Amino acid sequence: MSKKQQLPQVPDGVRYARWSGHALGVILIGLTLLIVTRGLDGVFDGIKISYFIFYSIILNLPFQSMTAARWKWMYGLLLFCSIAFVFLMVVSVLFNYMAAADQGERLGVPGFEGTLIFLALLQVPAVLFQRKPDLID
Repeated sequence: MSKKQQLPQVPDGVRYARWSGHALGVILIGLTLLIVTRGLDGVFDGIKISYFIFYSIILNLPFQSMTAARWKWMYGLLLFCSIAFVFLMVVSVLFNYMAAADQGERLGVPGFEGTLIFLALLQVPAVLFQRKPDLID
C-alpha cells in the first residue's frame, strides 16, 4: 500500500483494543519482574518469563505501519503466539491448583488469568481490523 493512498478510519473500539494489547505487554513485563524478584521455582517459571518477554515484544510491534508481506507473517506470528499464551496460562493455573492441593488449600476462580487470556485473544481481531477496518462492515 503506498503512502499516498489514504487508510480508512480505524474505529475507536479497535484503537482501544490495541491499547489494551500494549497494556497487556506492560503487565506481562511487570509479571516477569515479579516472578524474577520472588525467585524462580523451576523450569516452568523460566519458560513462562521467557515467553512473557517474547509475547510482550510481539504485542507491541507497529502492525499498522508494516508492509503487506511483513504484516502477514507478523499477524500469523501474533495469532500463533496468542494461542500459545492461552495454553501457557491454562497450564500455569493447573500448576497453581496442584500446588494449592498439595498444601491442602483450594484456589478460587482464576479471574486475573482469565482477564489476561481475554486481552490476548482480543489482539488477533483488533490487529486485523486496525489494518483492514473495511472488514468490520
